[in-house]
Amino acid sequence: MNKLPVYVSESDFDTFILPQLSHKIGHNRQKVSYQFIFNMILYVLKSGCSWRTLKPDNQLVTWQNIYYHYAKWSKDGSFEKLFEASRGDILDKLALECLQLDGSHTPSKKGVKKLNGNAEKEQKQSII
Repeated sequence: MNKLPVYVSESDFDTFILPQLSHKIGHNRQKVSYQFIFNMILYVLKSGCSWRTLKPDNQLVTWQNIYYHYAKWSKDGSFEKLFEASRGDILDKLALECLQLDGSHTPSKKGVKKLNGNAEKEQKQSII
């Protein structure tokens, strides 16, 4: 697990993510950094592996510790706060007045009637 598919650096984590997560301030007995735990959560979410098959390189943490933080941050709304904060930063940088979306070639399979048993040849196109 030396190469995580999604990795957040310590400086980015301390600047953007840690202020949004619930954590004990000044807790000196923390053996493993929140950044390591957060990266392991990202690994599980990205790879789709189960929590029990998670084998961290760090011997001080188990899959139960990582799942505990995931469940805690899910229940207390920390991930929602993180999403809203990141969304707010991105919305300030986007120019939505010049955004163009085209969905004219999206087939609408449920909107076509069956004709001679072959509905896929004559699909209606929905405009989004």
